[in-house]
Amino acid sequence: MIAIIEEHNLLTGYRFVIVEYLLVGLLLGLLGGWYAIAGRALDATIWLGISANCAVVLMLADAQLRSGRPDFGALPLRKAAFRRAVAEERPHLRRHAVGLVLIQMVPLMLTILVAVEIVRDAVLGPRRN
Repeated sequence: MIAIIEEHNLLTGYRFVIVEYLLVGLLLGLLGGWYAIAGRALDATIWLGISANCAVVLMLADAQLRSGRPDFGALPLRKAAFRRAVAEERPHLRRHAVGLVLIQMVPLMLTILVAVEIVRDAVLGPRRN
């Protein structure tokens, strides 16, 4: 998994990944903290878990940046020729990208299911088991 994330960091650009995941992780961490203070443990766990995922990606990108290994950055990805060359050199990249998206969808789907339940309970009243 680490190699897959590092490859995507290399292609996207370490600095971009660091800024993106720092902002998202901080915002979701704050949201998770607010839910924890409000006594909503499940919601807090979801948001803090996603924030922890962001921290892992951020730390890997930071280690790559500090290693001195140059990255491609996001700008070359705007050119079709570069994208084609990357796809030819790394035929596994599409499969890895799909895997990462699916892995990241689990917390998102859990968040959506919890949100739907909260709205349903607010509209219809809490369910009785």
